[in-house]
Amino acid sequence: MAATRHKPGSLLGSLLGLIGFSAIAGILVSATLTPALAVASTTANSSLDVFESLPSYAQITEQAERNRIYGMRDGQPVEIASFYAQDRQVLQWQQVPRNAVEALIAGEDRRFYTHGGVDAPSVVRAGLSQLGFGGDSGASTLTMQLVRQQIAMDAFIRGDQETYEQQYEASYQRKLAEMRLAIGLEQRYTKNEIVLAYLNIANFGGNVYGIEAGAQRIFGKPASELSIGESAALIATVQNPSTRNLFSADNFARNQERRDFIISSMAAEGYITAEQRDEALAIPVDEAFVNIQPPNNGCIAGYDSARFFCDYVQRVLQTDQVDGHHILGATPEDNAAALFQGGYQIYTSIDLNLNDAVQAMVDANVPNDETRWQSGAAVTQLEVGTGRILTMVQNKDYFPTEDAPPTATSVNFNADYAHGRSGGFQPGSGFKIFTLAQWVIDGHSVNEQLDATREKWPQGSFTASCTGLVSEEWDPQNNEGQEYTRMTPTEIMVNSVNTGIARMASEMDLCDIHETAERMGTTPANGGDWEIFAPAVIGSGSNVTPMGMAEAFATIANGGIHCEPTAIDRIVARDGSEVQPPAQQCQQAITPEVASVLQLTLETVTQRNPLNNPAGATPVISKTGTSNGVVQTWVNGASPTIATSVWVGNIVGNYSLQPRWNIRSTLFRGAMEEAMARYPGGEFLTPDAETVRGSASELPNVAGQSAADAQASLEALGFTVQVANPIDGLQAEGLVEYTAPGAGSLVTTATPIIIYPSNGALVAGAGETEAPADPNAQTWPNLVTQSLTDARATLSGAGFDPANVQVSWQDYGEEFLCQVLAQNPEPETAGAPGDPISVVVGTNASGGDPGC
Repeated sequence: MAATRHKPGSLLGSLLGLIGFSAIAGILVSATLTPALAVASTTANSSLDVFESLPSYAQITEQAERNRIYGMRDGQPVEIASFYAQDRQVLQWQQVPRNAVEALIAGEDRRFYTHGGVDAPSVVRAGLSQLGFGGDSGASTLTMQLVRQQIAMDAFIRGDQETYEQQYEASYQRKLAEMRLAIGLEQRYTKNEIVLAYLNIANFGGNVYGIEAGAQRIFGKPASELSIGESAALIATVQNPSTRNLFSADNFARNQERRDFIISSMAAEGYITAEQRDEALAIPVDEAFVNIQPPNNGCIAGYDSARFFCDYVQRVLQTDQVDGHHILGATPEDNAAALFQGGYQIYTSIDLNLNDAVQAMVDANVPNDETRWQSGAAVTQLEVGTGRILTMVQNKDYFPTEDAPPTATSVNFNADYAHGRSGGFQPGSGFKIFTLAQWVIDGHSVNEQLDATREKWPQGSFTASCTGLVSEEWDPQNNEGQEYTRMTPTEIMVNSVNTGIARMASEMDLCDIHETAERMGTTPANGGDWEIFAPAVIGSGSNVTPMGMAEAFATIANGGIHCEPTAIDRIVARDGSEVQPPAQQCQQAITPEVASVLQLTLETVTQRNPLNNPAGATPVISKTGTSNGVVQTWVNGASPTIATSVWVGNIVGNYSLQPRWNIRSTLFRGAMEEAMARYPGGEFLTPDAETVRGSASELPNVAGQSAADAQASLEALGFTVQVANPIDGLQAEGLVEYTAPGAGSLVTTATPIIIYPSNGALVAGAGETEAPADPNAQTWPNLVTQSLTDARATLSGAGFDPANVQVSWQDYGEEFLCQVLAQNPEPETAGAPGDPISVVVGTNASGGDPGC
């Protein structure tokens, strides 16, 4: 760096300063040849106390360079992004072109290979220049320049602005410090090591450091391919990068002037021939000379479909912790300094093949240029059993600043606020899985009959022990105003019946439901506490994220074990050592028995909703979700290997997605098919019979008892019993023909029981129904759960006359419409071809045949 000249008026001060500077400088120069002399001189001359205060140790420090993020394609790591505080790629000596070294020596320090770190002639010239004799001349050798840049860089990394600025001020004290440290460097390192360090640390304009990054960004080629003129043009930049860098055409003339001087000096030193000199000088520094490449810093310049995932990884590196410490440093400051220093290779979990496929589906179904509403869509896919994030896509382009165009955003819809600045979205009916989970945990059966009729729940009907909640009056309604009566939790989930979920929640603690959700992996997107109130159980409470919903389904598919999502598989430091990423954290959230029943129920939900059922034989669990007004829509689910959450909705606003309701299913089915093709196989658990049964028990058989006795015995067991009008039956008049639910059905005391007494109309033929002696005689088939049409066909196939079926109609809700609920005679009892049979069949609120 050229020394600053003093004005003539300060000549005396300059002279006095120069005398002291020259004396110490002389000692330092001598120290390069006889280090002991320097020590003796400093102890003998108190006027040189400043020398004693100078640092005596110097070393070449590691320079900040790129951090690289890798994804997986076809099982192999592929770089998807790099990020850095300084764009630098550190080279080894064998990678540096000879002409770059020669340009540096010729242009900056032609006696570099003969001095010991301080060049005596240059010191003298610089001193005379300060007194106004001769032209501008600097005393800094390459080694001294390297010292200054290292001190400045280290100060910048640790936030020491004062020390950083001092390195660029004219000061005898600073110059002496540089000399002493330069001598230390020369005594510790070879000349080539010092040149290499200089070429790796030098700034070539803006945020570009090191000759490799300079060559790539300015000439679009690696440093090893630089020509003589290109090397000289880069070296021309180092004295004053702000005015000579080649990123701006305004600097071309100044750069060419310095470049041509360096080329001529290279010829004068014998590094190149006259012909090579003339050839290099003949090429002007202009737009054709350079080949400027765009910056490749950060996720915005990363792999297209993985930019939001890249952003997620960066936030994990900046915020997450391992054993109470940040990933790359004990404190936030240490962690930030390590990221600044860079050089890390970060190997991640993202499956680029799968991610690309799912991104294409999202782009095709939810285009980012929709103008009628602020459309949003996001898909997260997790590997069951590990929590590794395989897919993270959304419909908007990645744009990391607030002034994003309408087609882009800086918000990661898949992640929570801490990892993506998203406030999440209402989960709708997808949240019902947590009421189901708590229902099973509390010992209830998924097959017991519940009253799902619509009713107003008065204030205080629901319990929330953790909040002291006194619930407000609530009047839940079902989709499209549908009405239901009695149904099982399985049917409630299949049909997503709000009134049924309300009934289930009324028998539990709302706090338990939300605590179970949290254990399974779903938490409020804002990082705060749950909003706990009665309608929250149908998804009207806190906003959640696709990541959180995918976690919950992965927990169910994983036998109740919740694994925290992980994005980073390995971190390798620049020296090849391994840095521990956030470890896999898995713990039992719900028991395997409970998980097995959830798998059974939610697989039934998938089977009964073909739009959400991917092709193939692999079992899949799922649950849809829709918020009020069809503002947010979801499908969440899992196979034994992959969990998927799909959200399609309003980023802001309340535009109804009714016409686009099934886009969520198209995305879910397609994403699951792509994932299962890459991660095939697996089976769910065998449902635990005891947990399936829960607190339910088989309804006793009261057929043949008097209606009064049957009612009394059932009520004594705790049931609520209703006696229906008599029906044509085989029993004597007044005796019970059958019940609904039928004998042997799983019920609890909360299940209402209907008794059907006989009018005795069929008693005369009763004898004909006695079991024939023939061992090959017919027996009645089991018709329960079949449609009435199928039941008639079953009877015909078993040799009975379907014309002899007597039907009693009972409103059990829409899901039981035209379904046989009970029969008499019982299955497997003997019968003759002409015997009659009575069945109870589901109807609607109007009663009678609904068109079965």
